[in-house]
Amino acid sequence: MKLITGIALTTAALGAMLSISTAAEAASGYTLQGRYGHPDQCAGIGYYGQQNHQWAQYYCNTVTPAGATGPGLYELWVA
Repeated sequence: MKLITGIALTTAALGAMLSISTAAEAASGYTLQGRYGHPDQCAGIGYYGQQNHQWAQYYCNTVTPAGATGPGLYELWVA
């Protein structure tokens, strides 16, 4: 039972951190464009959109880094 409670608390804390981050980004004028599994995907789409005047600025936020076990999670924020 303690393991399940610990997992639930960890999940709740992670969710709260992600929502705080999202709120801060939105308040700064950036909009979440998408989520990608690899940093080069995120950067490539950000660069492509900037070159095609879809947005003026972009950056990729690392939520979970990619590792040997699989892809991570990268958010593309655009302004």
